[in-house]
Amino acid sequence: MKTGDVVQLAITGISHQGYGIGRHDNIVVFVPGAMLGETVQAEVIEYKKKMATAELLEVIEPSKQRIEARCPQSSQCGGCELQHCDYAYQLEAKQKIVQDAMMRLGRIDVPVEPVIGMQEPWRYRNKGIFHVDYSGNTVRLGFYEQGSHQFVPAAACQLFSEKINHLVQQLEQMIQDSGRACYVHKVMIRESRYNGELMVVFVTREAAWRLPELAKQLIQYPDVVSIYHNINTNLKIMLGRSFRLLEGKETIEDTIGKFHFQISPQSFFQVNNEQAQVLYEKALEFAQLTGREQVADVYCGIGTISLYLAKQANHVTGIESVSQAVQDARENAANNGVENCTFVAAKAEDWLPKWVKKGNKIDVAVIDPPRKGCEPPALDALIASGAERIVYVSCNPSTLARDARYLCQCGYEVKKIQPVDLFCQSWHVEVVCLLEKKGDARAAEN
Repeated sequence: MKTGDVVQLAITGISHQGYGIGRHDNIVVFVPGAMLGETVQAEVIEYKKKMATAELLEVIEPSKQRIEARCPQSSQCGGCELQHCDYAYQLEAKQKIVQDAMMRLGRIDVPVEPVIGMQEPWRYRNKGIFHVDYSGNTVRLGFYEQGSHQFVPAAACQLFSEKINHLVQQLEQMIQDSGRACYVHKVMIRESRYNGELMVVFVTREAAWRLPELAKQLIQYPDVVSIYHNINTNLKIMLGRSFRLLEGKETIEDTIGKFHFQISPQSFFQVNNEQAQVLYEKALEFAQLTGREQVADVYCGIGTISLYLAKQANHVTGIESVSQAVQDARENAANNGVENCTFVAAKAEDWLPKWVKKGNKIDVAVIDPPRKGCEPPALDALIASGAERIVYVSCNPSTLARDARYLCQCGYEVKKIQPVDLFCQSWHVEVVCLLEKKGDARAAEN
């Protein structure tokens, strides 16, 4: 097999990225856009080490669950890789992705529960980062094709509300009219699903002296209440570290369940309010709190999960490396009348081992790390703490499986695995995994 070959494939599997998997002459071929059970024709675009990636040319025998995508650009922008699949297929595919990761990488043979989906899996995103394109005669906001810098216009994206889509159109014209507009590299928009407030962050590579003038114009737009400037000289990351308020309020307010949160531009806040509530309530259920437990919320962000846990725990200690997020977490606890939470600004892998070594007790730990998973010192500290239960919330089944395998080698066992669909139309999936200390490990301690 070589690049340029056209092959016919029976799709018999799904990769962790949602790609169809087929075999040709004993070579595994990944085909983006192909669905399980289909027969397709595809052109090889990359081949190495008995594996190949191929571009879908024709669906010869389509799946009964293949549908027409709502957005004609869904196959380009990379945000809706599964939009051509009906929603039942999406949920089944994600369940299989999680199960395969736990078996293949974790060596964990525990049934994965069906994915909890949405009744209406569209227009759920409360945040977007849009690239600004100046290549034509008019300014456009949109996205890059997956793995490239090929621009794709946002064009009334089906994942955002009509309010965000309309603001995107207005921003294109405002940036166009502002002069010296090429200073704006990206625009981040946050929308409160609680009260409709909008936050806009202009991202530039350098100082932009015309931005204050643009901000004064934009703050007059309906529901825009907060405008920031962010300087980002590193194109490999989405946002820089420095945020300067140009107009309006420092934060916008949003809710998950009954809790209210103040959100700053650098705050981590789940993009899907409705499913975040499902996720956090499932984490609370798995924690099995009785009101007596000392709980550690590791990688706590702005305290969203901490507040859920606090209502049924003795005390919750949240650990988060982003100092602004910790400040937000403290304010969120105070604003919601939650007094049994303490938040620490520190890297979990540095602070947690020292804290446990001092004899601090952890009965239950909830961990919600970034995609790369937990750092080993943090896991070792949780193991050393003797926590009875660890509730692992993950946006990456592969690193969850890796870390769960390590915990199982150190005295824990996986009891439940529950995926939740926070990212409808894409292959991403959130997972809540319950690990409990094995009976022999408890006996050894006693």
